[in-house]
Amino acid sequence: MAEKKDIPIDIYHRIYRMAAKGIPSDQIAFSLDLPINVVRNIVIQFFPTLKETSNSEVKKTVKVYDSEKQPYLDIYILQRLRFSIIDLNGMVTEEHITRLQEEFDKVLKSNFKMIAIRMANVKSINEAGLSTILSFYKDFINRGRYTAILDPSKEVETFLNQKETEKVIPVFGTEKAFEENAQKIKKQKKNP
Repeated sequence: MAEKKDIPIDIYHRIYRMAAKGIPSDQIAFSLDLPINVVRNIVIQFFPTLKETSNSEVKKTVKVYDSEKQPYLDIYILQRLRFSIIDLNGMVTEEHITRLQEEFDKVLKSNFKMIAIRMANVKSINEAGLSTILSFYKDFINRGRYTAILDPSKEVETFLNQKETEKVIPVFGTEKAFEENAQKIKKQKKNP
C-alpha cells in the first residue's frame, strides 16, 4: 500500500490537476492505481474546504495550476461501462514520447478491448506524438481490438486535419459516437 511519503512529486501534480478539474477522488485513485484514502488525504491538503461530495465545485473555488508555463503530459486511464479512455492532457511532443509509449505498452498488455484516446485537453501535438499514437492504433487493431481518437482540442484537430489522419484512425467528437461505432464494429466481427 502506497503511503504519501512514497509518492513521487509528479503524482502529486497529477492528483492536483485532476482534483482541480473536478474528478472525484475515487476515480483519481483508480486512474493512478493508488489507495483511495491516500488520494483523499492529498486532495484535502490541496483543497482544505473541499468536501468529498462537492468535488464538482472545485473549478469554481480553486485557482487552477498554470500548466502553460512548462511542458507536461498527464495520462489517465478512465473506465466506462463498455470501454476505457486514455485521457491525454498537456503536450504530446518529443520530450514525452517515452512516457506515452510506456502507457500505450501497458494498455496493449491489458485486457481492454475498446479504447478511446481522448485529446480534449491536449495543448499541442507534433509529428513524433502523432506517430506514436498511430503506431499504438495499428498494434491495438492488429490484436483484434478497437481504438479511435476522441474529442480532439482545436489545436489537435487542426493538426490532424493537416495530416489527413482521419483516413488512418477514426476520430469522434463524443463518447456516445465512439461507443456506437465500436459496438457496430464488434458486431461485424462476430457476424462476418
